[in-house]
Amino acid sequence: MVKKSKIATLSIVALTATLVIGGTIMTVQNKNLFTDGTKQERKEEQDPHEKQLDYLKEHEEEIIEFVKSKNPKIESVQLIWDSLIVEEIGNGTPQGAGFNLSLKGTFNHIKDSDFTVDFPLENENAIPSIDLIGMLNPPSVLKNGGWDKYE
Repeated sequence: MVKKSKIATLSIVALTATLVIGGTIMTVQNKNLFTDGTKQERKEEQDPHEKQLDYLKEHEEEIIEFVKSKNPKIESVQLIWDSLIVEEIGNGTPQGAGFNLSLKGTFNHIKDSDFTVDFPLENENAIPSIDLIGMLNPPSVLKNGGWDKYE
């Protein structure tokens, strides 16, 4: 009976020591037992949309210069950051043609002005490349109910 009591006590002590040591290790690694990953890992696992937006913001000046290069009358560019869209593009085949990231904006502080810059992507979570910037339609203004090329 005494032997069983000693074994039970030693088991409780061993279990407690294991929990204390394990808890200390988890704390040192900044892990939470009830969530997945560390705080740092979750930060690194940033939403792909946010990563794309961050990249574009880092290259804001290059985007502005690209838009200005499309028309010498464009003096200022206003990017609309919350207009960022990633869409799958098609080419008539089942596999499609990939993905496109688009970002809209206005220019010269004209309320009814519009342009869209485009970036081809390998997949919907890919980071765009400033070297692949494009514009499918010229900068336009709203005139008589329709969009006309800005002149």
